[in-house]
Order: sequence, then structure tokens, then C-alpha cells
Amino acid sequence: MRSFGEILSGTLITINAAYSQLPLNIPFNSPWSPSVSVTSRLCKCLPGDSCFPSQQEWNQLSQRLSQPLIYGQRPFASVCYNTSSDFSPAACKQAMSERFNETSLAESSNTIMWTIFEDIITPHGIEQCPFESGPDEICHQGRVPSISVNATSVEDIQLMVEFSSQHNLHLVVKNTGHELMGRDFGVGSVEIFTHYLKGINFTNDFTPSGVVGDRAGGQHAVTIGAGVQWGELYAAAEKNNRSVVGAFPPYVGVGVDNVLQFTVVLPNASFVTANDYQNTDLFWALRGGGGPSFGVVTSVTYKTHPNVPYTAAYYIARANSSDSYLELFKTWTQYNNLIEDAGWSGAWPFGGNTLNLSLITQGIPPFKPLANATLEAFFTASRSIPGIDVTLATSASYSSFYEWYSDNLGNNSHGYGINLNAGAQVGIPTALASWLVPREVFYLKPDALADVLMKMPGGNAVMIGGGAVASADPDSVAVTPAWRRMTAHILLTTSWNQTSDPAVVEAARKSVRDQVEPLRQLAPLPIGGQYINEADILEHHWQEAYWGSHYPRLLSIKKAIDPHDLLVVYKGVNSEQWDDEIVCKTL
Repeated sequence: MRSFGEILSGTLITINAAYSQLPLNIPFNSPWSPSVSVTSRLCKCLPGDSCFPSQQEWNQLSQRLSQPLIYGQRPFASVCYNTSSDFSPAACKQAMSERFNETSLAESSNTIMWTIFEDIITPHGIEQCPFESGPDEICHQGRVPSISVNATSVEDIQLMVEFSSQHNLHLVVKNTGHELMGRDFGVGSVEIFTHYLKGINFTNDFTPSGVVGDRAGGQHAVTIGAGVQWGELYAAAEKNNRSVVGAFPPYVGVGVDNVLQFTVVLPNASFVTANDYQNTDLFWALRGGGGPSFGVVTSVTYKTHPNVPYTAAYYIARANSSDSYLELFKTWTQYNNLIEDAGWSGAWPFGGNTLNLSLITQGIPPFKPLANATLEAFFTASRSIPGIDVTLATSASYSSFYEWYSDNLGNNSHGYGINLNAGAQVGIPTALASWLVPREVFYLKPDALADVLMKMPGGNAVMIGGGAVASADPDSVAVTPAWRRMTAHILLTTSWNQTSDPAVVEAARKSVRDQVEPLRQLAPLPIGGQYINEADILEHHWQEAYWGSHYPRLLSIKKAIDPHDLLVVYKGVNSEQWDDEIVCKTL
């Protein structure tokens, strides 16, 4: 059987000729029609196939939705092509101004943050719609869904799920776009867009649905719509004098450890609640199993916590040679576990002979009595290394987590701090690889780890392990048990100029994977692993890397809850028999 890439490459020549004949007027010609006599495959029904719903059927669906169906959706940059029916100089100017804006990309149903996944990439060419184009070039549909439902109610999702199941459509789900493997778009896909499912409700007396009596009453909690982003929730928590756990702070576990309840539309279009008292297998799977494999989440209820003050520490050190840079890393890897155990968490980006620390701990002064002394011991040790210039070693006090968050992820004027907004690589072609490095590596192999880090051109490491993260039962949620051992989530990215050469894309992806490979050797599976939302697209052993020993249980739940494979994603649970674009399944 030919691979997906081989099948697609045979259509590249004919796509333009077929463009005007397609019912949705999109530059895509489907070679995967279920009507083709191939007994070994089962394929999704795509635009251009005889089984694809007619415009009348789509219109009938649209009339039942809370918002008009987005029909014939085109890529974000299509308004800049004079060959496109929606060409508009004014709209193009607006799109150009928003193309690198994370908020704008999240709020749009026809684009994603890592735009490389809007393209169809095969060994023979790239189907794309870049902003950089010639005057008469064609904006190709690529992987952008041609039809979208802007879901603002549970009923919208149920209707689209039911319709997609009935017609065997390639259904995808986009929320905001923190999904770095392109699983929110797909070839010939139709989309549920959940970004506008808003709503934030705090309570100090939450009781999960299904509880009999008063066993679980009186919990501080917040229930949010699926489209609420962390920045919105952090701000709302501040107004309610509470705190909520996202990536930071990890003092009460990782985010999924703090989930009390989900509401979700299942692949059979039923609407259910999942918590510790009902639909318990689903509840377990949703906490780390990857979306939307088990359903389309409509709301989440999180525990909230007291709104305590924080102390932050900022540090920058520069080395004047590779030898001094190596010694700096040797010192850091020896202190890393001690600093984490003393109560610190945060990020330590590195590269260009420079190491940065942006750390936080609870309390002013820190609640952990050894926090300041342990960190200061590292500062002193690093200053004694020949060739190391410590240009910054300071602390700051914040009245709440939200104040720290705003100063670090919103304010880019300091020249130090996490400031992720300043470095977010959105709207440009990007590749990523990562690895969860356990504390044993820092303890047993600090010099070997230092040598690996020193040889990397640059990267970012997030310190969010230890404490409540490490002490939680590793089988209580679906995330890989490697999360419970990790002390650093180390990730590398690279970007490149817009290209039509697939070899450039493949080389970039291979480059970051090769750079991370030494970390894999220091912490092989199942000791190490990957964070599913920031994973390596080239990972071969993805089941174990993403979920470890939890994958068999996830697979069993997935097969029971989605027997017809409506919600399957690339390298998601039960995707083994599907091609890379989730178009055809080998039987």
C-alpha cells in the first residue's frame, strides 16, 4: 500500500486544475474516496468526494446552530492573494498586522499559532498559503478546515459531532492553539471551534455531580468554559482572592491534579459529566490523555487555593569560553535538585554561553526556610568560576501569583524574567523537541548532563517538578508517570524562513530531535518522557514517551468510547492504523 505522502504527491499536479470544480472552491483534490475499491483501507469522507454533504445539507445544519456555519473557510492569508475570491487589500493589511500576534491567532478559526501545520508537506512539495507570495500565486487550502462551527453552546458541538459521525467526516477541534503538532487542523477537515465557550464561576462550596450525601461538599473551586485561557482565569482568580494552578505554580501538583470535574460531548454526541463519582474512566483519561481523543470538553472545574504572596529571583551569568560555560552548567546541575527541594520553581533558558534563571517561591520571605540560603549558595559558587560574569542576581516581591504572572508574561520591558510573550514563536515555521529529565540524572550524572547542555545551541528548561508533583500517585491521572520523577522539562526549538522545499522542514525537525537525543540517552524511556502538548513530531515510540505505562488503559477506554474513530488525531490514542493525516485507516 502506498504511503499517505506518496498518494498525495500524485495529486499535486492536478490540484490547480481541479480547484474550480470542487463544491467548496478549495484547492484540494481527494484521492481517498471511500468509493475507491481498496479492501484494506477505510477512509474519511472529504470535500470533493461523492459522499461529502451537499450545500443544502450544510445549510440545514447551519440553521440549527447558535452561530452561522462558516462555509468555504479559507486560510488566514488568503485575503492577500489576488487570485482568491476573498482578496481584499484592507483585510490583507489587517491580517498582516496580526500574523505574529498570539491573541489574534487564538481568536481565529482559520489559523493556528504554529503555521507550519497549516501546510500539507510531502516529500515532493508543500501545499501552503504564506503571506510571502508572488502576485499571481494560488493560496492553497492546505490543512485548514474548509468548514467551521463556532461553538458557543453544548448543543452546537452535539449537532456537529452527530453530523460528522453520520457522514464519516474528518472532524478536528481547535480551542486556542497550544498544540504544537498540528492536531487541531487536518487535510480535508471540518472543524469545531471552541475558543468562545467562555464563562468563569467561582464557588467556596463545590460538590461534584453524582455525590451522594455531603462527602465532597465545601470545596473552593472554579468552573470555566473550555475557551477560557490561563491569563483570563488568573486575572479572575486575583479578583476573587484565590489562585489556580496552570503550569505554575506546581506547589499543589500539575494542572490535571487539580481538576475536579469535566463536562464533555462524547463521540456519540451525548453530553456527560466526568469526575471521581461518575464516568470515572473517562475522568482519568481526560486528565492527560490528549484532546480531543475522548470527546470535546465544554467545561472544567478546578480546585482553587489561597492567594499567597511570592518571592521571585532573577539571575543572568555569561561565560567567556566554552570551558567556563561547561563549569557553569556543572555547578548548576549539582545545585538544581537542592534549589527545587528548597521550594523554587520557574524557568532557566540557556544559550550563547549564557544561563538565565527566573524562579519563584511562595511567601515573603519564602515559606521554605532554606530557600534563600540555597539559591544564594549557587550564586556564590557560580561567581567563583573563572570566566563567569554574573550580571544579575536579584530578587523581587509580589503580593500574589497574578502580580508575578503579569510582570513576567505580560511586561517585556525589564530585560530579564520569563517574559514568554516576547519569545513566543507564533506565525513562523517552527520545529520543537523536548524531554522530561528526572531528578536522578541531576543527582547521579550531573557532569554528563552539563556536557549535553553546554553543547546545545540553546534551549529552555522549566522547573516544575518535585514537591506535590512528585508525591502524587503516578497512576491517579493519565499523564506519563515520568512527570512524577522529572525536575526539568527541557525543550529546544528552531525556525526557518518560509519555504516550498520539504527537505528544509524535515532537516529542521531532525536537527532539534538530534540535539535532544543525548537527553534521551541519559534518561531513556520509561524514566524520561515527553509533555504531550510540546512533543517531538518525529518521536517513534510516542505511546511510551507521551503516556508510559498508562497507554494500554487509555487505548482500552478510547476503543470503548469512540468505536468508529470519529475523534482520532496524529499520534493520539488509537491512531496506529491511521495514516499521518488521519484520512485512511489500514484494516
